[in-house]
Amino acid sequence: MEEMTKEEMQRFHIKEAQRGSSELEAYRNLMEILGIEFPVGEKEKAE
Repeated sequence: MEEMTKEEMQRFHIKEAQRGSSELEAYRNLMEILGIEFPVGEKEKAE
């Protein structure tokens, strides 16, 4: 997993906003970079 400082994360979010990404898209992209998976509920796992 890659590590980022708060300043690097802030710069990433600013760049995402400039690209026109939504806040949710920006967080998902950041999570992908950091190797973090969004928790999935039991209901969603069954689908």
